[in-house]
Amino acid sequence: MIYTYQSRVRYSEVDENAVMTLFSLINNLQDCCTFHGEDSGVGLAWNAARHQAWIVADLQMHIARYPRFGERIMVITWAESLRGLIARRNFRVESQEGEYLAEAATEWILMDMIRQKPLRIPQEQIDGYGVHPDKKPEHDLGQRKILLPEERKPEEPFSIQEYHLDTNRHVNNAQYVRLAVRYLPSDFAIHHLRVEFRKQAVLGDVIVPSLAFSENGNNCVICLADTEGDAYFAAECRK
Repeated sequence: MIYTYQSRVRYSEVDENAVMTLFSLINNLQDCCTFHGEDSGVGLAWNAARHQAWIVADLQMHIARYPRFGERIMVITWAESLRGLIARRNFRVESQEGEYLAEAATEWILMDMIRQKPLRIPQEQIDGYGVHPDKKPEHDLGQRKILLPEERKPEEPFSIQEYHLDTNRHVNNAQYVRLAVRYLPSDFAIHHLRVEFRKQAVLGDVIVPSLAFSENGNNCVICLADTEGDAYFAAECRK
């Protein structure tokens, strides 16, 4: 089914200009698909009882306008495909009046959390969510793979704390984005975002950030890696 989550932009979700942050916008996507699972009968507890969990692999997003404090919004999500080991899920964010605000495409993997191996998507999940193969994002959101420039400016390493984690005891998806974009200038307004979640960081892991800007300064690639240089997370941010 196509699922709609209605919300209102909270004070806790906005920046100093009373505009929703990118972190909060991605959290709204995450809340929407989580509630979709709950209302479809295949939610958090259903998966936990089977020692499995959905892990997002990548995200591509276009943002036309960030909603403002107090504004009522609708987050819409649906499964484009649930086949084999990969689920493709799309999102659209609209104002209460139907104005297009943002859309996103994502890929997910259902993981066996004991063996740490991907699972084939069971029929119960397919029946619960339904699929809409003909309903795709309206915009070209870009490729899924991100090429990391060889020359990147290193930043000060930091350690993963408890508040970065989610129920899987891994760094939350939105937290990766929050940790990465803090290295951008304050006037760098992101309207195009591509993200790869390459491996899971856990409590105490040391993260080594690095970034590279394009010549015109309108594009930045950010990498969050381990101390050996293997990336946990990669993002391409464009104005």
